[in-house]
Amino acid sequence: MSERIYNGMLPLMIDMVSATVGPEVGKMLANAPLGTKPYDPALPISPRENMKLLLEHKIPRYLPMGGDTYPITPDIICERSYDNKTGPDWFGCKWTYEPGIGATIVKPGDELLDSIEGWQQKVKFPDLEALDWQECAQGLAGYYDDNRMSDWWFQVGLFERLHSLMGMESALEALILDEDEVAEFFDALTEHKIAVIRKMTSHFPVEMICYHDDWGFNKSGFIPPEIFKRLIAPNLKKIVKAAHEGGAYFNMHSDGKIEAYIPFMVEAGVDMWNPAQCVNDLAHIKAEYGDRLVINGGMDDAITDDVTATEEELRAYARQKVDVLGKGGGYFASTTTFNVRNKGIITDELKKYGRDFYK
Repeated sequence: MSERIYNGMLPLMIDMVSATVGPEVGKMLANAPLGTKPYDPALPISPRENMKLLLEHKIPRYLPMGGDTYPITPDIICERSYDNKTGPDWFGCKWTYEPGIGATIVKPGDELLDSIEGWQQKVKFPDLEALDWQECAQGLAGYYDDNRMSDWWFQVGLFERLHSLMGMESALEALILDEDEVAEFFDALTEHKIAVIRKMTSHFPVEMICYHDDWGFNKSGFIPPEIFKRLIAPNLKKIVKAAHEGGAYFNMHSDGKIEAYIPFMVEAGVDMWNPAQCVNDLAHIKAEYGDRLVINGGMDDAITDDVTATEEELRAYARQKVDVLGKGGGYFASTTTFNVRNKGIITDELKKYGRDFYK
């Protein structure tokens, strides 16, 4: 890991897997071969081509699922700290590595801003022209897999950047008390995001962009819907448009109970939403928006993490999820559990049950 690896996702994934599953699994990931990997020759088309059917809201030939895409991002995009270690990002926010989760956070008290007022004099946007995009493109060439769809992570969205700069409590207050200042900041940040997307889609073979902006927790969204409509939704639409103009699908990552924001996501043109946590009414979302929005995930961690669950219980749960969320297409089956045994059983059942589900 001493040599530059160019794929900024690799150190993050290795650290996270090592912390949550075990160092042995992290080492296996670090030593995994790069490039195109074979897929089951019994499948009628490659996972990549099957993903295209899913994202075009057509009926897939078989159930798309975790492993049919692979995460990647240029290491010169520094929305958190370089190499997933303690240090600054390209805005100057100080990230600290947390061994328990294998990832970095901005600790309370380490924020750059006391308030959003006067942000124009305090926030310095990175110079994208100073980065060697061509060198990075050459370095990433060995990571591409012709059989699977690339999912390019683009972390720290508008709301996440706001609270990484000034802390969660101050960010929430600013949304309500300093809306005009926040609006100006979000407009400028949106232009930066669009510029990064244009660099990505012009220098790399970007097929899908996984844009991160966590908007909620397990009981509700953080942002009042009327404020979301004014501050987030219009800018999200611009960001999605830039991805589509660059030939990339848009995979929206947002945790928590965010169903109040789903109509805005659909209006913006978001193609897929992950991890679609079960605190949301996924059956209703599927019925209302399933022909326009792909649901990615949708499994209850309380069940998939359960060490007492029997094999048949886990297999039955996997089939039930496919029956509800996979009907008519529009479902990417995946589980976020770090329970190796449970994940193996669920993945095996999804493969077996999903192979003929759309026949």
